[in-house]
Amino acid sequence: MAQNPACDTGRMGAATIVELFGRSRSTLHFEDGTHRTARDLLADGRQIAARLSEAGVRRGDRLALHLPNGPEYVRRLLACAVGGFVAVSVNTRYSDDEVDSLVERSGAIDVAWPEDRPAARPDPSTGHADDPFVVFTTSGTTSRPKMVIHAQRSIAVHAGDAATGFGYTVADVVMVAMPLCGTFGLTSLTAAVAADATIVLSDFELRRTADLIGRHRVTAINGSDDMFHRLIAHGTPMGTIDLGGYARFNSSLDRVVADAESVGARLTGLYGMSEVQALFSVRDLAADSFDRARPGGTLVSPAAAYRLVDDELQVRGPSLMVGYLAEGGAEVDGELTAAHFDDGWFRTGDLARADDERTFEYLTRRGDAMRLGGFLVDPTEVEAVITEVAGVAAAQVVAVDRPGGARPVAFVIGTFDEAEVIARCRDRMARFKVPIRVIGIDAFPAIPGANGTKIQRGKLRELATSLLTDEV
Repeated sequence: MAQNPACDTGRMGAATIVELFGRSRSTLHFEDGTHRTARDLLADGRQIAARLSEAGVRRGDRLALHLPNGPEYVRRLLACAVGGFVAVSVNTRYSDDEVDSLVERSGAIDVAWPEDRPAARPDPSTGHADDPFVVFTTSGTTSRPKMVIHAQRSIAVHAGDAATGFGYTVADVVMVAMPLCGTFGLTSLTAAVAADATIVLSDFELRRTADLIGRHRVTAINGSDDMFHRLIAHGTPMGTIDLGGYARFNSSLDRVVADAESVGARLTGLYGMSEVQALFSVRDLAADSFDRARPGGTLVSPAAAYRLVDDELQVRGPSLMVGYLAEGGAEVDGELTAAHFDDGWFRTGDLARADDERTFEYLTRRGDAMRLGGFLVDPTEVEAVITEVAGVAAAQVVAVDRPGGARPVAFVIGTFDEAEVIARCRDRMARFKVPIRVIGIDAFPAIPGANGTKIQRGKLRELATSLLTDEV
C-alpha cells in the first residue's frame, strides 16, 4: 500500500453515488458469508427504488435507515441514491425514544421496504449530484443532536479524495467495522469502493470481527482507539494491516499505536466529523509511531484547506455538508447553518495546532461534548433525563477515561436512588450514554464569569476519575 499514490485508484471523478458504484470493480463480503459486487448491489438498489417509486415515494422524500452493517443497508442506501431519496441514518444503538425523536424531527416517511429483490423494471436514475442524499446526526450545543445533510456530490467526490489520500488500491482488503449509519463507517466504505478494493463488512462484535480480519487478511481498517485496543488485547491476527486509521477518543489509550506496531500492524492518526466527513485528514504512514499517534494529519483533498482562528480549526473543501436539516423535515436551517460558518469557512469547534499549511494536529473540543462509543454526545442530553427523576435538583455529566473506553459519570444534587437514575437512563437512551456511576454532591465546583457562573467540568472529571480509581 503506497501513501498518496497517483490518481489511478479507479473511481476518481464520480459525482454521484450511482456513478461511484456503477464503475467500481469492488466485491463486498458480508458476515453471513455472502458476497456481492458493487455493481450487483447497485442493480438491487435500482430495483428497490423502482418499487418504492411505484408505491408513491418521490424524489426528496426522506427514508429512515435503521439497520446494522450488512447487504440490506447498502441496497437501501443505493436505492436512495438512484431514486433521489434522502437516507436518514439512524444509529442502531439508539433507544426507541431516540429513534422516534429522530424520525419525527427529520420528517422521514413510513415506507414498506421490499423484503426480496423486486422484479419491477427499474426506472432511470433520478438522483442528481447536488441532491440531498444522506443525513447524519451529531451533537451540538443543545440537548438534541443536530442533523447534518450531505449531497451525493460531497460523498462521492470525498470518496475519491480519501481513497487517494489513504493510498487504497485494488490490491487492498478494506474492513468496514464502524457503523454505516455514521460518517466513519460510510466514508470507509465509499473510499474502498472508489479504489476498487475488496471490502469486508462487519457489524463490530469482537470475536467475529477478529475472525474476519484473519480469514480475509485485511490490509486496511479504520476505527476508534478503543476498537483497536480491544482487537489487540483479544490477540487478533493483525500483521497484514498496513493502514489502520484511528481516531483518538480516549486519552488513556495513547499507547495504542505502539501496541499495534508490536503485533505487526501500522496505525496512524486521522481527523473528521459529520459536517466534513470522516477521513478528512491522515498522518503520514512513513512517520514514526510518536508522530502517527497524533490525531489530525494532512488534508486528503487537494481542494480542501484549513485555518486557525483563535486556535479553532476552520475548514473548507468539497467534503463539506450542505447544511443542517431544519426541525420537522423542512429544508436547510439557514440560521443554524450560517452560525457555524465564517466567510465560507466551517467552524469545527475543535482546537488544533498547525504543523504546516496542509497538516494540523487536533487537540480537543472547544466545548464540553463527550466522546462515548465513538459518538459525540452533549452532556445536557443525559442531564435532562436524570433531572426527570423525583428528588433530583440538578445534574452534571462528564466523561471519564476507562480501560474499555470513555464512560459517563453523573454528579447529582438532591435526594435520589442511584439504581433508579441509571434505570431511567437505560429506558430513555442508548447504552453508551448511560452513566456508570451517579454520585451525590452538595454543590458543583464553579467560577463566576461575565456571562454567569460556569461549572468547572474539569474538576468534576478529576473527582470522578479519583473516585473510580479508589474503587478499583
